Amino acid sequence: MPPVHPPLTLSAEDRAAHPNIYTPKSVYPLDDEREAVLLRHFVQNLAIWLDLCEPSHQFGTIVPQRAANCTVLLNAILALSSKHLAHLGNFDRYASDHYHQECLNALIPMLSHEDTAADENLFAATIILRVWEEMEFKHSGFDSQGYLLGIHAFVHGHGHKIEPNTLSAAAFWVGLRQEIYTATINQQPVKAPLVLSLADSARGLGPAEDQDWANRAVIHCVDVLNFCFGGKNTNSLSPRFSWEELNHWNKEWTARLPPSYTATLYKERGPGEAFPQIWHHSSWHVTGIQHHILAQLFLVNFDPKIPRMGGQRMEAAKTINNRVCELVRQICGIGLGNDWTPPAMFTACMAITAFGDRFHEREDQKALLDMLRRTEKDHARPTEAVQRQLMRSWGWNSGQVTPNTTTNDDSYR
Repeated sequence: MPPVHPPLTLSAEDRAAHPNIYTPKSVYPLDDEREAVLLRHFVQNLAIWLDLCEPSHQFGTIVPQRAANCTVLLNAILALSSKHLAHLGNFDRYASDHYHQECLNALIPMLSHEDTAADENLFAATIILRVWEEMEFKHSGFDSQGYLLGIHAFVHGHGHKIEPNTLSAAAFWVGLRQEIYTATINQQPVKAPLVLSLADSARGLGPAEDQDWANRAVIHCVDVLNFCFGGKNTNSLSPRFSWEELNHWNKEWTARLPPSYTATLYKERGPGEAFPQIWHHSSWHVTGIQHHILAQLFLVNFDPKIPRMGGQRMEAAKTINNRVCELVRQICGIGLGNDWTPPAMFTACMAITAFGDRFHEREDQKALLDMLRRTEKDHARPTEAVQRQLMRSWGWNSGQVTPNTTTNDDSYR
């Protein structure tokens, strides 16, 4: 068993001083059956989005327990669950706004106080609200990234206090994956400050637990994105690596992976199929391999050895494009083969957003669109803007296929 560290949270005296955040008695059992449904929906269906590399499943176990006395945490859970169910068509869409506003009413004044700003329960609530914010894009068409800034503020001010195997550490890794999503979609560096003790240990390649290998791939993806899009906006505390160093690390990660990372099924794509079938049996295997491939994609695309002109440039561009498409197919195959862990589909959509314009065959393009539509339909992740962007890049006429037109999900696997 890993050591259990004390939580980075308020004392009993401090909790009593903030009744708008903490209640003296547990609110369980809940009086409102609808809220109990929302809480259960979070535990059974949404916490797994966050506990990808967390064997103790802190968002599915510790967070609901803490929500019994932490009103901000409970309202964050209720806001996200109601938002998700509303997108799926099974819930009042205005309920989420109510719970979200309740969060803001308590959260915003407290973030200016040093003691409450360091409370890991509020950090976890901010992580949950960032998922809410990503979903809100479907209605607003705009990602304010407000909760990303809240995550940055917590890590910048209190990251040095975060210990492994705590809710704060689990929240840090979720926040970092959220930042990778934003950086990939917007082609920008990862701006989040790092918890140096966690990040530095994740850059090693010695023997480690399976979930640690996944976190290593996540940090590597951060380092690659900062190399590709860094410039002056890169976090100054994040070390800069050369392409050669990053490419070597990428290969070593693959070479040293434990046998448990071997796929339980790997079936190459057949005629008429866009993606291979790749199955794994744990969420950290899926997360690690997909982020590793995502890093590979950017390393291939930003290879400094690519000739700059002439016939060699054209031949190299063709080779690179084929390799990029192959890697995207792998990420998508992992997403479809492991859709029991929905973030596998989200990561596949990240790869499609960044590199989908490299596919020139109509059947491949339809398969990519189907993945985007399926992810939005089944998991309420907004993809319509990406669909439109890709169809424009492929030269599709606006009347050919619209983002709301769905083909057979199984036709292009």
